[in-house]
Amino acid sequence: MKKAMLAMSLACGMLASTLSAETIKIGVVLPISGAVGGFGELGKRGIDLAYKAQNTTKNGDSIELILIDNKSDKIESANAMQKLVSSDKVSVVIGPMTSTNALAMTKIADDSKTPLIAPVATNDRVTKGKDFVSRVSFADSFQGVIAANLAYKDLGLKKAAILFDNSSDYSIGLARSFRDQFKKLGGEIVIETNAQAGTKDFKAQISSIKAKNPDVLYLPIYYNEGALIALQAKQLGLSVPTIGGDGLASNQIFFDVAKDAGNGYMVTDYYSTSAKQTPKGEQFMQEYEATYKEPVSSFSVMLADAYGIALQAIEACGAKDKACINDKIRNVKDYDGISGKFSLEKGESVRSAVINEVQDGKLIYKTTVNP
Repeated sequence: MKKAMLAMSLACGMLASTLSAETIKIGVVLPISGAVGGFGELGKRGIDLAYKAQNTTKNGDSIELILIDNKSDKIESANAMQKLVSSDKVSVVIGPMTSTNALAMTKIADDSKTPLIAPVATNDRVTKGKDFVSRVSFADSFQGVIAANLAYKDLGLKKAAILFDNSSDYSIGLARSFRDQFKKLGGEIVIETNAQAGTKDFKAQISSIKAKNPDVLYLPIYYNEGALIALQAKQLGLSVPTIGGDGLASNQIFFDVAKDAGNGYMVTDYYSTSAKQTPKGEQFMQEYEATYKEPVSSFSVMLADAYGIALQAIEACGAKDKACINDKIRNVKDYDGISGKFSLEKGESVRSAVINEVQDGKLIYKTTVNP
């Protein structure tokens, strides 16, 4: 009889637990198609692996991911954000991948008081003056300074050329930060010229740069155009140290297209597979390489960490208290993530950067730079 009553009690407890469990919705906005669809694929890999590792909260609530393709477009990004907060009633939104598209979503986040984590949107304006927007990556103002210091202080290069995309908030922000710091250090910018997204032929720009005889080329460009620039620079005999941002060698497309023309290119980044890993990083790397049969992308890692801090905040606050979730995200302290240990201060990431170098189809770790 006692055994029967105990069994009934346990069954009732399990039923009550099941009935009280909620489904918590997290919105994800990524460019699955369009000009930077490669970024979206890498971001989705990170989210997918993080979700596979944990898709329930500690108290048994299930997580539902609502993924929307923004088609690499800022209007589609705004529409996706509006749908997620108005129709889907999500607790938090993760994404998108680029600064221009993130900037189209930030006002909706603030107006609806819905936390938005833009993991790798590095333009300073993404978080500036925003109460419900955070990022996991460092900002362009930090990344551009690191690149300028690398060129002038570490490599001893005094004359720089800048080839950037004047239609991209990301590229403009990085170019500005590099330019200001390089000149502050005593360097000279001998030429700045435009590399518009979608362009295939950059020979005129490269020839103009070569004519100015720079010591270093700063290339805050995404991977599609960056690979073509590397190829065409080699064809035209422009052989100078080249430094890019986190978006330059961020997709396998860069390595497949540039081939050995990309060797020696240096990039500022958040993460390196050849640096010392956290326990989470080791586990993630093994799972990623087993699943996708290629080296881990830093973008995948950053999206996975964004999911991790979102989940941690939801567990602390519950699904409905978005103000609490936002506060926990924006002020997370010493988060031990896949990408390493980092904190957020009012939504702005405080983290180390790494310098990686392209060698034979891989990114090789060179050094770590602390904030």
